[in-house]
Amino acid sequence: MTVSESQSKRIYQIDLFRFIAASAVVLYHYLYRGYKGGNMSLLHFDEIGEYFKYGYLGVDLFFIISGFVIAFSIKHRSLPKFCYSRFKRLYPMYWICLIITFVTVYFFGAPRYLVTFKQLFANLTMIQELFGQGNIDGAYWSLYVELKFYLIIAVFLVINRFKQLSLDYLVYFWLLLSSLRLFVGPSEIYDTVHHLFILDWSAYFIAGIVFCQIFLQGPAVKHFIVLSWCVYLSIDGAIGRIHWLTRTFHSDFSPYIIAVTIVIFYMVMLVVSCKKLQCLNSPKFIKIGMLTYPLYLIHQHIGFIIFNQLHGYVNKYVLVFAVTLLMLGVAYILSDWVEPRVMRLFKR
Repeated sequence: MTVSESQSKRIYQIDLFRFIAASAVVLYHYLYRGYKGGNMSLLHFDEIGEYFKYGYLGVDLFFIISGFVIAFSIKHRSLPKFCYSRFKRLYPMYWICLIITFVTVYFFGAPRYLVTFKQLFANLTMIQELFGQGNIDGAYWSLYVELKFYLIIAVFLVINRFKQLSLDYLVYFWLLLSSLRLFVGPSEIYDTVHHLFILDWSAYFIAGIVFCQIFLQGPAVKHFIVLSWCVYLSIDGAIGRIHWLTRTFHSDFSPYIIAVTIVIFYMVMLVVSCKKLQCLNSPKFIKIGMLTYPLYLIHQHIGFIIFNQLHGYVNKYVLVFAVTLLMLGVAYILSDWVEPRVMRLFKR
C-alpha cells in the first residue's frame, strides 16, 4: 500500500523494505514452498531451498508496514475518504491481477490447478472465504487479513467522529485483546473475538501504528513498552506456527531464526520511525515500492504453472531466474503503466 503522506516528504525507505519483503516471499515460494508444500511446483532446489525457507516471514513485515502506512494516512481523513482511498488502492489492481491469474490457470493450470467461474466471482469480493470458496491464488489469504484491519480502523473512525480519541485508545484496547490468547482457552466467544480482531497478526499492525506515532511525535517511554510487548506476542505467535510448518513441509524450523528475524524487522522499522535512515530516503525506491503489490498478487500460481510447463526443457536455475524477471517486468508494467490510467478513471 502506498505511503500517502500529509507532509511534504515521502518515506521512501518504506518502499524499499516493502520490496525486500515481497522479494523474500517470491523466493520462498519459488525455491522452497512450491515443491515442498503440496507439490505445487515440479522444480525442487534441495539444499539451496533451505536458505529461503524463512522467506514467508516477509508477510509479517508487510503487516507492520501496513499498520504504519494506515496510521499515517488517516491523520486528516474522514471515514468516506479512508474507505475510498483503500478501495481504489486495493481493488482495481487486485481485479486486474485476479483476471490474469484466472485466465492463466483456466487454460494452462490443469491438472494441478483448477478454477471455476463461481470461484472467480467470489474472489472478486476479496472475501471469498465467507462464501466458502478457495483463493484463486494462495497469496490472497493475506488480503482478507488486511481487509479486517481496515474494518477495525473504519470502526475507530466512526467512533472518533462522535468522540475525538487518540490512536492510543485503539492501540491499548487491541493490545489487551491480543494478550488474551496467552491466558484464555478456546471458546465460542474468544474464537469470535480472535477472528474479528485478527489476533494471530494484530501485534504487527499495532506495532506499525506505534512506529507511525514515533515518526510523527517522537519516541516516548509508552511506545517502547507497547513495542516490547508486541515483539513478544509476535515471536510467540510465529513460534506457535512452527507445528503447522513442520507438518506441511516435513522439515524443521528454528525458533531462534524466526525470533531473530522478527526482532530485525522491529529494529529496522524503529530506525525508520526515528528518522535515522534518511540516507535511504531516495525517490528511486518509489518505483519498486509501487510494483510490490502486483508482484505479490501475480507471482505464485502463474510462476508455478510456467515451471511445470517448461521444467523439462530449461535448466531449473535459468527458469526460476527468467520467471522472476518476467514477474518483475509484468508487475512494473501494471504499476507504472496500467494503474495510473485506471486511477485517472477514478478521478474523473
